[in-house]
Amino acid sequence: MEKGKIVQDIAVPVSVLVKDIKNAIEGAFGFVAVVGELTNLSKAYSGHIYFTLKEGDSQIKCAFFKNQQKMNRTEISNDTEYMVYGRVSVYEPRSEITLIVNLIIPYGEGQDALKLKVLKEKLLKEGVFDAVHKKKIPEYPHTIGVVTSEGGAAIHDIINVARKRFPPAEIMLSPSAVQGKDADKAIVAALRKLTEYKEIDVIIIGRGGGLKEDMEPFNSETLAYAVIESEIPVVSAVGHETDSTILDLSASYSVPTPTAAAELIFPEKKTVLNDVNFFLGQVENYLESRVNRSLMYLDNLVLSIKRPDQIISEHIHHCEKLLLKANGCVSEILHRNIEKLSKLESSLEKNDPKLPMNKGFALIRQDGKTVSKLVNFRKTQSFSITFIDGKTDIAPKDN
Repeated sequence: MEKGKIVQDIAVPVSVLVKDIKNAIEGAFGFVAVVGELTNLSKAYSGHIYFTLKEGDSQIKCAFFKNQQKMNRTEISNDTEYMVYGRVSVYEPRSEITLIVNLIIPYGEGQDALKLKVLKEKLLKEGVFDAVHKKKIPEYPHTIGVVTSEGGAAIHDIINVARKRFPPAEIMLSPSAVQGKDADKAIVAALRKLTEYKEIDVIIIGRGGGLKEDMEPFNSETLAYAVIESEIPVVSAVGHETDSTILDLSASYSVPTPTAAAELIFPEKKTVLNDVNFFLGQVENYLESRVNRSLMYLDNLVLSIKRPDQIISEHIHHCEKLLLKANGCVSEILHRNIEKLSKLESSLEKNDPKLPMNKGFALIRQDGKTVSKLVNFRKTQSFSITFIDGKTDIAPKDN
């Protein structure tokens, strides 16, 4: 009886044992990277994906929950080898060891790709890519900051687009290496330098394309935080369309090329003119509406007052004053412009080199230079005299 009581005292429920196993396994393994062949792929109505990862006679169940699929662009399929990164856990209802998947990439893509995906997930969870950090580009930006190589094609492409679409724009280059060792640090330093200038409306960080390996400087965690800390909107234009860089995800806007970035930022001249015409049309409609309301008010007064002639006369007088004032403003503007034009014409006439020739003066040139002083004149050399009606060349007389 005593032995049975001891066994009874140390016995635990199944649920407690399974919980202890779960805690022990999760504590022992944590996050792991596993390579194997994917089989039994299925997608639940909830959006969760379930599959088995096997290698030889060994296999493990995997659960890829919907909220973890956002950072994974890999299309997965049965009978294909993948590297799966996730957390080892135990599904308690069946006491089944399960791998809770965070990332999945085709096997052979390499450790660099895995590290990048892990970093993207980390930044996503930290809110670096959230919409709250995205800033709107002004409708008519005037000063543009550019972080790129000083001798690269990117800056020239941006300048060419600016000249065609929005000539008043000013472009401020903060030169930086865009590939190679420590290029990410150089890009961050160049960006932070531009953020010190409050007159800058938008910043472009870009380069003119390149290999996938050349994108490494744009996958920097430090760069991502520098971008979201900037009060100025940042446009990513790194010329690489096969995958999104961390800069693409953290920037306010992302476009494939520096040319596309300039086209995004600078409005076309035609669009600006259309906006101006639209604004003028609104002003005209507003003024017309005000005039019509005033006329309606005047009509109501005429109908409601026994002696409307005086009130009508006052309103007519007021309208005439407004017209006179408007005419005066227009006349003043025309007068000022006429005066400016007159001064310009007068200045041109005064500076006309032929004006003194009308008074009998002539222009003497020797050795391709105008001779204004006697001391500079060489009697032994030929010279030319230009009159109002022509020119003559004179050779020196032989002694």
